[in-house]
Amino acid sequence: MLIETAAVLLCPIGLGMLAGVILRQRMQRRLRGASGLLACLVLPTAVATALTVRFPIVGLWDGVTEGFLCGVGLLWSAHRLYADPRNVLLTTASVAASFLLLEIAARLFLGMPPAFPAEQKPHFFLSTLLRTLGPDSPTFRGALPYFLETNAMRADPRAGRMEDRAPSAMVTREIVCSIVYGPAYAGVLDVTRERAVVFPESATVPAGTARRVLHVGDSMVFGANVAREHTFTVKLGELEPGVQHINGGISGMAPDDYLAVLRSWVAREPVDLVVMYLFAGNDLIGMDAPHPCSNWESLLVYDGGHATLRFPSAPHSDRRIGLQWLLTNSPLPYLGRVMIAGHSTAAAFLGARLDSWSAQAAGVPPEVQMEHLESILRSARDELHQKHIAFVVVVLPAAGAIDMPGGPSDVLSKWVRGITERLHLPELDATEPIRAALARGEKPIQGDQVHFNEAGHTLMAQWLHERLAAAAGITDE
Repeated sequence: MLIETAAVLLCPIGLGMLAGVILRQRMQRRLRGASGLLACLVLPTAVATALTVRFPIVGLWDGVTEGFLCGVGLLWSAHRLYADPRNVLLTTASVAASFLLLEIAARLFLGMPPAFPAEQKPHFFLSTLLRTLGPDSPTFRGALPYFLETNAMRADPRAGRMEDRAPSAMVTREIVCSIVYGPAYAGVLDVTRERAVVFPESATVPAGTARRVLHVGDSMVFGANVAREHTFTVKLGELEPGVQHINGGISGMAPDDYLAVLRSWVAREPVDLVVMYLFAGNDLIGMDAPHPCSNWESLLVYDGGHATLRFPSAPHSDRRIGLQWLLTNSPLPYLGRVMIAGHSTAAAFLGARLDSWSAQAAGVPPEVQMEHLESILRSARDELHQKHIAFVVVVLPAAGAIDMPGGPSDVLSKWVRGITERLHLPELDATEPIRAALARGEKPIQGDQVHFNEAGHTLMAQWLHERLAAAAGITDE
């Protein structure tokens, strides 16, 4: 990985320096002033970005980064400011010192870095070009094994098994679209393996099953960084013989995805109860994010207090990778992913922020978000009622801000309580049991201050075992 990192960092700088030498010789002088400085940095960055959009072999942010580094090399060799080599050394030392100070500050003031999909060996290239052109493309037929092995769209999880890892937002949207539209959706990214984990072709019904419960949510339900056999849905099954608990959680989903995915589940599988989990951490900011199967608009539209798919059937897709796709799906630059793999706190916060930014809908006021959430819950209630399926809403707190007055947990709890009262929906709020466990000195949350660890999943299973059936109005004969 050291050689690859050095190549990604030094090759564009070297290329820029070579271009600067050629330019300087042709002009017989060095560039001067602020305009020359900006031209050195901006033009290579713009050219590299345009080439990335036209030939998406790497992510957009990698194209921008490589173009900027090329501009740095051009600046060093072509601008008068760097005629003295000592200025190059001074700039390099200053940038290195700035990154070091940023890392120190992040560790001192930001605390534990967020849970961000990390790689054992980050990859620089995307494999999406193969998906677009097809494996029979004569241009890339010979390079097929190489590109499949160097796929920056996926991360090899530190946790080990693929089924235990949380997919990033870019993968999540493709999974949701493939579940909602099935084979009719021709996605750019092949998520067959990931989909098989969270939405298997068929859910086996164990002998003696009297009731089936579908749990729908994000990584809190999926069980990010926790083995599947230790999630609370599995533990609930152990506490309740005769009840099958289906884990329908997919990391990175939001309430609009929940509705779309639960529709697919209940259309295919007979269930008696659906439980939707609303997480205070990022459910609202992630709602109505652009999806590839809705022409990069929100997956749902809202009319008359109900939520429906923007496109009842999968829209035509030519599977091209353009600027919008790259903006929404490109991973953190390779150099940043290397830093995350090297346990950089600053890089982890930046990476999580970029992933969150790509997942969320920009500029939607909280009041509109709550209106849309109410429409989603009303639609789920009415549709499930028609199928004689019970429906319960569960609120999960953001543990890192659980005691913050006016914080995300407080706000979501109050808003959801108002919505469920208006809709006459049964609701459970896990804020108090989590707060009580923390007050007792227990540690039900992972170091990221977000997700349940194995102890947290055990706590949730016991809490739900004591309350869920009663909340749904289910009595065991």
